[in-house]
Amino acid sequence: MFCPNCGKQIKDTDNFCRYCGTDVRSTGNEQPAEEVLVDEKQDSTGYKMPADNEEELVLYDVKKHWMSLFWPVFLTPVFLIYFWFIFLNTHSFFSWVVVFAILAGIIYPILRYNSDKIIITNKFVHIKLGVFTSDSIDIPLDKTDMLDLTQTALGKVFGYGTLTFTRNSERYDYNYIMSVEDMQYLIDDTSGFVRDILEEET
Repeated sequence: MFCPNCGKQIKDTDNFCRYCGTDVRSTGNEQPAEEVLVDEKQDSTGYKMPADNEEELVLYDVKKHWMSLFWPVFLTPVFLIYFWFIFLNTHSFFSWVVVFAILAGIIYPILRYNSDKIIITNKFVHIKLGVFTSDSIDIPLDKTDMLDLTQTALGKVFGYGTLTFTRNSERYDYNYIMSVEDMQYLIDDTSGFVRDILEEET
């Protein structure tokens, strides 16, 4: 070791510096300060990611609110009335356009209702959006601060919200989230959310 006063090298067993006489017992017996290690898998959310070899468990399946089927419910009787009283009596090109437009307004939301998925595991938030060209996004649970949950005035009345996030500078909106409180809990306190789900399953 080295003398803290003159800087010359002395033996580790010395109690005093043989060059300047400085007492080095306290210096020699000092323990190195404990290093503070930052867990690379722990983010500002406070959630510690499981080990890579740990099994991925499905914790929560987010359902869509019934309001996502509002237009199919509203347009179905409109389609039947139009088809029976107008389309069958005209058969014009414009009537075909109207029929297909109404059918698209009925069928597409139903397809989205069945295809859009949010699955929460102990490692990721798996999000699937779209029907024909679907986007699959996997957000690590220690990065849930990327998610933002908003509610319109109508959403607050009926109990649904929109989950918004950005990937590669592109914004995504997952509309008609039914479990607004649960999703907000996941974003605010990921560790608590996972802990509560696991406790309910045991």
